[in-house]
Amino acid sequence: MGVALGAVGAAALILSRPSNGAMPQAALLGNLFLLVNAAIFGLYLVLVAPLMRTYHAFTVLARIFLVGAVIAVPVGLPQAIKADYGSFPLYIWAEIGYMVFFLTILAYLLNNWALKYATPSLLGVYIYLQPVLAVLIAVATGKDTLTWDKAWQAALIFVGVWLVSKKPKPVPVQAEVSAAG
Repeated sequence: MGVALGAVGAAALILSRPSNGAMPQAALLGNLFLLVNAAIFGLYLVLVAPLMRTYHAFTVLARIFLVGAVIAVPVGLPQAIKADYGSFPLYIWAEIGYMVFFLTILAYLLNNWALKYATPSLLGVYIYLQPVLAVLIAVATGKDTLTWDKAWQAALIFVGVWLVSKKPKPVPVQAEVSAAG
């Protein structure tokens, strides 16, 4: 129920249309990418959870990045070779370093570590918080406004996260009654 509520809230928040009712093609494609990202991340969490019970988080991360490199390097290498790295200002290098370390390595490392102590469903539901954070950042920077629609969509996400993170009540075990003959 919690995963469903979080998913509904996130989908409503991501797919909510501008007030004029029109959705630009680029926004539709971006929303599709968000949906695919969430699905693949959920699959990642389910597949990595058993590995985390056996291996160290660094080991799993290194192997996953190696597999990712085998896939990504052939696709990205032509663009990487063409780039004029000498023209990059220092702040661009700092932003690249920030994204590589904090948003990639550290984020995946913490997710892998958390899988030792939490279920994939609990970890996966936190991806629904990303649209809420995006709205909060956009509102804080003046790029968006907080509306009642966004508030109830965020509330659905928070209730979903709360439901998933609640520990279930233990079911009492009833003693078997043996039939004496």
